[in-house]
Amino acid sequence: MNRPLKILVSCYACSPHRGSEPGMGWNFVKGLSKFHEVHVITEKEKWEKDIIAHLEKENIRNIHFHFIQKKRNRTLRKIWPPSYYWFYKSWQKKAFQLAKQLEKEESFDIIHQLNMVGYREPGYLWKIKKPFVWGPIGGTRNVPWHLFSVFNTYGKLFYGGRNVINSIQKHFLKRPRLAARKKNAKLIAATPDIQKDISQLWNRPSTTISEIGTNSPPMAIIPKNRIAGEPLKIVWSGQHTSGKALNILLRSLSLLSVDIKWQLDILGTGKETKRWKSLAQKLNIDDNCKWYGWIQKKDAILAMQNGHVSCITSLKDLTSTVTLESISLGLPIICLDHCGFAHVVNENCGIKIKIDGMESICDGFKKALEHLYHDESHRRLLSIGALERAKDFSWEGKVKKIDAIYSNLLDETADNS
Repeated sequence: MNRPLKILVSCYACSPHRGSEPGMGWNFVKGLSKFHEVHVITEKEKWEKDIIAHLEKENIRNIHFHFIQKKRNRTLRKIWPPSYYWFYKSWQKKAFQLAKQLEKEESFDIIHQLNMVGYREPGYLWKIKKPFVWGPIGGTRNVPWHLFSVFNTYGKLFYGGRNVINSIQKHFLKRPRLAARKKNAKLIAATPDIQKDISQLWNRPSTTISEIGTNSPPMAIIPKNRIAGEPLKIVWSGQHTSGKALNILLRSLSLLSVDIKWQLDILGTGKETKRWKSLAQKLNIDDNCKWYGWIQKKDAILAMQNGHVSCITSLKDLTSTVTLESISLGLPIICLDHCGFAHVVNENCGIKIKIDGMESICDGFKKALEHLYHDESHRRLLSIGALERAKDFSWEGKVKKIDAIYSNLLDETADNS
């Protein structure tokens, strides 16, 4: 970019102290502020306190926050979770009104709809007559129907209903289509699969930039060796919900021969914790499982650092924060060839399992774990490869890609005018 730009970003979730969507929002807008003047519209109740306190401590220039309160009905949210979108849509309308006012005062070069990443709610800022960027975009993918045997009854109903509703919404929702097809606009897909969906649904090209990133430079990590005879330490981390499908890994571990020594460290908790603990007992593997529950970030990182391999079994995800956390710590990954982590994991840093069916998947995890147990030299090569792969997903690199998108968009806009 030849000159600093003035950019307006709609970033509903933004926090310097959180991961997932808030952390993604913060890292993108902070990175962009190194090159441009950035105005950020974000939610007031959840994020204002953290942001203001952080700005008072850190000398961060070229970034201006504008806070809007979102109305909430927590009781209704518990009764009917999708009611969240009613209040989120109302917040987006308020953000649009504020954006129009700010545009009159500032005259922005670019307007960017950053998060939340779900395609269902593109906001309204695309209506402003300025070059527009939307993304990373996610949420279009369904859980493959042939994998529903993994779920309990609730999971089948929940994800089955989601598949049906999602299939209808992505084809018939009006505003996502209008936002995607706006003139002088660029789209960003969170994963290669989402990129394909954007092309098929809206007939628009997009650039793939995952919604999560790693710190640059990466942490100074020395790949951990597994001493001969030491159990293979396996790490699994995430919310204990049906979609995370820890039961796949538990069934796979029960298939290992008795001469293979292993330990499974399970981080997180949730609705499925009790059921998964019962399954581990039923499979006679509970003595090898350590259940951490929710622990502080530093303790979770320490637990992962002590591991030899990370397993990801999610059936419904984008890239998943644990993916980049794992490779940043030098942990090889065994995962399904599915969702966004399939894009991150390559032959240099992990093993991907085809999603042919439950029995095939369990057998795939079993064979991958057996291989890494018996071939420490290959496991260590994958560990080194994981650290190298982490460099490809630095926040710094992502911001540079977005900066290039801005530059191309402005050039095309100038040519068209």
